[in-house]
Amino acid sequence: MSDPGARPRHLPRSARRSPLDRWFSAVRIPPEAAGDLSSLAARGSLVFVVRSAGVLNFLFLAWLARRLGLPPVRVALGLRGLVPWLARVRSSARALEEALRRGRSAVVFLARARGPDAFPLLAALQRRVDRPMLLVPALLVWSRRPPKLKPALADTLFGAPDAPNPFANAVAYLRNRKRAFLRLGRATDLAALIADRPDEDPATLGRKLRGALHHHLAREFRAAVGPPVKTAERIRGQVLRDRGLRRALEAEAAARPAPAAALAREARRCLDEIASRYSPAFIELVRPLFSWFFRRTYDSVEVDAKGLARVKRAAAEAPLVLCPSHKSHVDYLCLSWLFYESGLTPPHIAAGVNLAFWPFGRIARMGGAFFIRRSVRGDRVYTAVLRAYVKRLLADRFPQEFFPEGGRSRTGKLLFPRTGLFSMEVDAWLDGAAPDVLFVPVAIDYEELMEARSHAQELAGGEKSKESLRGLWKARSVLTRRYGRLYVQFEEPVSLRELAARRLGDGAAALEPDEVLPAPDEAPRPRPGEGDAAARKRELVQALANRVAWGISRAATVTPVGLLAAAVLSHPRRGISAGEVARRVELLRTLAAGDRARFGRGLDGAPSDPRRPGVLAGALARFADEGLVRVEEAAGETLYLVAEERRPLLDFHRNAVLGRFVATALAASALRAAGRVPVPELRERTGFLSRLFKLEFAYRSGARAGEVFSEQLALLERLGAAAVDGGTASVGPEPATLEFLADMLRPHVESYRVAAEVLGAALGGGEALERKALVRLSMERGRAAWLAGRILYSEALSRPTLENAFEWFAQQGALEPDAGRVRLADSWRGERLAGHLAAIDFHLR
Repeated sequence: MSDPGARPRHLPRSARRSPLDRWFSAVRIPPEAAGDLSSLAARGSLVFVVRSAGVLNFLFLAWLARRLGLPPVRVALGLRGLVPWLARVRSSARALEEALRRGRSAVVFLARARGPDAFPLLAALQRRVDRPMLLVPALLVWSRRPPKLKPALADTLFGAPDAPNPFANAVAYLRNRKRAFLRLGRATDLAALIADRPDEDPATLGRKLRGALHHHLAREFRAAVGPPVKTAERIRGQVLRDRGLRRALEAEAAARPAPAAALAREARRCLDEIASRYSPAFIELVRPLFSWFFRRTYDSVEVDAKGLARVKRAAAEAPLVLCPSHKSHVDYLCLSWLFYESGLTPPHIAAGVNLAFWPFGRIARMGGAFFIRRSVRGDRVYTAVLRAYVKRLLADRFPQEFFPEGGRSRTGKLLFPRTGLFSMEVDAWLDGAAPDVLFVPVAIDYEELMEARSHAQELAGGEKSKESLRGLWKARSVLTRRYGRLYVQFEEPVSLRELAARRLGDGAAALEPDEVLPAPDEAPRPRPGEGDAAARKRELVQALANRVAWGISRAATVTPVGLLAAAVLSHPRRGISAGEVARRVELLRTLAAGDRARFGRGLDGAPSDPRRPGVLAGALARFADEGLVRVEEAAGETLYLVAEERRPLLDFHRNAVLGRFVATALAASALRAAGRVPVPELRERTGFLSRLFKLEFAYRSGARAGEVFSEQLALLERLGAAAVDGGTASVGPEPATLEFLADMLRPHVESYRVAAEVLGAALGGGEALERKALVRLSMERGRAAWLAGRILYSEALSRPTLENAFEWFAQQGALEPDAGRVRLADSWRGERLAGHLAAIDFHLR
């Protein structure tokens, strides 16, 4: 992991110092560059391919080769003049052949330098030498100035940003050398290419090779600095001329009816409300402020370096859509800052319109935010404009970012994904905006959350505070303290094209975009009489959302605070001994390591006992300082007691890691309740819990339920928590392990039990209530049950969990809409609801 705000320290030092160290050591080099280039050099001769000719580019690559211990760079074909002569640069075709025969490295330029064309020469030369030549595209970005559609006077004098002349290169380097960076593209094995095309003459092969490398470096450049800058008016015109939007406006004009001019004005107003005012100059201006904020607020920002390298490579291949978890307002600040510091174009971010208040809204728009209403049911004009805007961003290859959960998670769990924006991205792809779209699951995790106290108040039933300038001013107090470490993890990008081909096969070609879209906050559901193609498209959207949610869950960081919170909270009695906490932490860490989890810094190999120095002891000290846990000594034993009123704050951290263990906890909960049971019955009871909590957790995408159950039962058997004899499962020789794993899930079971009980009590007589009233009633009845001891865990009284429970009942057909309220469906009265309550009660035994 790495901190993007730190200076690069990953390059080895050469044996001899160079006068160029002072000038080039600050340039940001990809962490993987040393290993990748060394591996390539072992296979053949390196030929760096650079877009524009210039001695500065040559000197940097020569310095880099020396610093990394690579074969020296002595030749730059066609680079002539006084400065190259003083730098002892050899530039003839003969010198190039001699260097490559001897295994040295070289530099060639896409922009024609003096002398022969490099690429036919290389193709002819490769046929005469045995050693493979490996062409490595190298993009040196001295300036983040993006190109413009209409060249300015500076472009005429000094060259365009993507092809500056040597003077402009030197000026940009002197101004930006501490922010400059190198990007390396995929290497081309010229020997393998020639072997595949033995009859192609060098001139033709060289021309094709030049074209392929030109397009590759152009994509790398666009990923680094962004697409050409357009005026707001030009973007507005392109969006409003979108053919899908025009068809939607024509259909709306016929349906209302309404004058076409009035609908066009309405569409323009909607676009003004939505669109960003992206400004690269503004981002460059606020970059130091962001760096200061993250240095001041967090001990470190731990970034998944390998995952980020994958994202960089993907950015050059297809448009990116970042899909991060959402727990804090810091999430979108972090990713934009991280992308810019890492040499990528910051994303355009889909934000709730509640954040568009002055002045934050104006500032956020310049940073790339575009704003979406929370609910647009029935507003087809607004929905069509939003769809056209998303399509334009995709066509322009701007990275996008939206939160699949819709809003911030107050519980620490990953929320069930909303599919509206996924559907719009799929529609834009089907409409030809891009050949492919890559969705990147991102997990952002915190050792301590800035909004922890306000989240706890909302979980207990308090109303969410409205975002405003006053609230922003009051939030300045967060800068007076530090919040531990912040983790950013990237999962493998999900290719929309590949997912569609894998799930639908030839049927993917028959998909068409929706003409009338559902609202962005409304999950697409099968509609009576809809065609097979529409059903398959909806299936694809849901599969994409599920796959991304699973990726976020897989990428989540297992932190010391998460493991410690899970150990002390999943315990129904008053206190827990330090020894038991150590055993639980070690168990969870072993399970996570077996599942290839990503650990927080210092956790892998640290003592599990919080009484011994290490990251667990540090986490416990933090809990004690914040009044979350009290440490007591009695009869020579160390005991930890959780402050009852602070349990929601600890529960946030437990929920952040619970997704990693939920499959095991489901099987453990069913086995503890059953005691001794035939394996098929245990599988069915585990499946009941899995279906019950489908809105609470992200399950493994594409896995068969039976296979997952078998894996988890075998795991419980290895842990001693279960014993399997023939076709019967029972509690194993380690019942404490089974109790702990099952208790991790018990608060959710209790919460859903309260919701089911309230349905029968409040709606059983045919009454109708608002959903909010049902949640309030559940909070009241749940508190009474907790005070009476019928509920063991107070964190079961969580408003988001209860809201999910009622949504689950609605999806099962138990709740029917009635003039803005809901009533219990006739089919769920009596025995069916009672049977459901009995099934939940079984797991609370």
